[in-house]
Amino acid sequence: MAGDNSTDPELPDAAVEHISQMLTLAKNKHQEAMAMLGTPDPSAVPRLREVLRLLEEVELLADDASTYIESDVMKAALKDLHFQQASVQMAIAQLEQLKVRSPWATPWPWITLIVLALLIVQTIT
Repeated sequence: MAGDNSTDPELPDAAVEHISQMLTLAKNKHQEAMAMLGTPDPSAVPRLREVLRLLEEVELLADDASTYIESDVMKAALKDLHFQQASVQMAIAQLEQLKVRSPWATPWPWITLIVLALLIVQTIT
């Protein structure tokens, strides 16, 4: 069966229906995940974590479906999915590093500005 692009003719209709439902659900979750992607911004980490969670659900469904059928299309789809997951993980890591590197991510610059502003106001009045 390796390499063919069809379901096993020995599969009962119920199994074919189950596989079809799994792949439809996987497709819907994948579309939802892709719709959540947008221009990365510093507050995008929670959204990207949700995208990653959805992609993990898609992977589980696709892996399950691939146990019933084996095809080059399924292998290529799983490979693309793994690439998308890695890309989202990398984006999360980059955004988290950006937050850590930014001096404005800590309260100290803000406190310093407030103290300076108060000193300036006191000297003016």
